[in-house]
Formats: sequence, C-alpha cells, structure tokens
Amino acid sequence: MKIKTAPIPPLPEASLKEQIADAANDEKLQNQADRSPFTKLAQIVSEASNPLFVALPTFAVVALHTAPDIVHALLWWIITTLGITAAPLTFIALGVRRRWYTDRHLQVREQRLVPLIFGLACACLAFALLLLLHASSALLATIIATLVAVVIAGLITRYWKISFHLIGIAGAVTVFVLVFGTPSYILVPLVVLVGWARWQVRAHTFLQILIGAALAVGVTVTTFQLLKV
Repeated sequence: MKIKTAPIPPLPEASLKEQIADAANDEKLQNQADRSPFTKLAQIVSEASNPLFVALPTFAVVALHTAPDIVHALLWWIITTLGITAAPLTFIALGVRRRWYTDRHLQVREQRLVPLIFGLACACLAFALLLLLHASSALLATIIATLVAVVIAGLITRYWKISFHLIGIAGAVTVFVLVFGTPSYILVPLVVLVGWARWQVRAHTFLQILIGAALAVGVTVTTFQLLKV
C-alpha cells in the first residue's frame, strides 16, 4: 500500500530585508574569518579609493592646471567638492546612520538608486554653477564624463553589480593622461591596485571590475574627443 504524502510547498523568496541582513552577516563573518595582511591592505585601499574621495584630487589638479589664477582654481574646486563629494557623502552617511543603507559602499545593489539620483542632481547643480563661472573646458569635460559614466553605471547596477570604485579610479587616471599626456601613464598601476583590492575583499568579480574600468575609459576619452579638449 502506497502512502500519499502532501507536496512540500515551495519556500518563499527572500525579502529585500532578509537579503540585506544576509549581506551584512556575510561581510561580518568574512571580516572575522580573514585577517590576513593582504585582506587588511585591500580594505584600506578600498576605503581610500571610494569614488567620492578620488574626485577630490582629480578635480583639484585639473582646476589648478587649467584655471587662469589660483583664486579661480580654488573657487572651481570648492564648487566641485561640495556638489560632487561632500553632499553625496553626507547623504549616504545619514542613510547609514538611519539604517536606510547597510554600509557606506552601498554593497547591496538595490540600495544604490536613490543615492545615485541625489548625487547626479548635486553634480548637475555644480556643473551649472561652473558653466556660469566660465570654468575651463577640461574641468567641464571631466564633470560631463563623470555624469555620463554614473548614469550608464546606474542603469547597469539595477541588474548587475558593476564596480563604481573602478569607474572612479580608471576615469581619474584617464583624465590625467588626456590632460597631462604620457607621464600620467605612471598612474595606471593604481587601477590594477584598486581592482585587486575590490576582488580581494570579495566586493566584485573580475568581470565587474573589468567592465567598470572599461566604461570609465571609454566614456572619458569619448567626452574629451567630442568636446575637443
């Protein structure tokens, strides 16, 4: 005689809240389990290469190199710092404190959209002010390339976790090569270092790192060529 058993109901899909908790748990366990010197170095590099931090020296150097005087350079840099770095960082820090976001790197892909929109709005405002102040074409091209790359990456990140760290560092190095020429190729190892760090801390796959860098280089070169900088 066969015994009939009731079918086992399928498990419900994990909610976003559960996914966030799992991501936070995985990160905590990973940090506890892996205390090797390489991982510690990778964590330091990851923190330092936050795209919002990378923007600070990038815009400062371009402004100082292309402005007619130090006063204009400082004014342009202050505007870019407030609009492209300070405001988005403050927004994300507030979100982390209020538990809207799990961490300041926004490792949960679904949490990236609102900070991206806020950051784009701030960057557009900064760009408009710089346009009114007749900022240099190189600085404006750098901001346009940043905006375009972030928009494209924002669309991609809704479905796939592209590396914003690599977009930031690869874009910055590309700008230096285009503005200062061949000597700036000495900075290329920084792209490799950041790529290794993001892979070492298991934030991204090799392909996500590669596509992030390729996107930044392609958008930056294309923008400078179209604007004839």
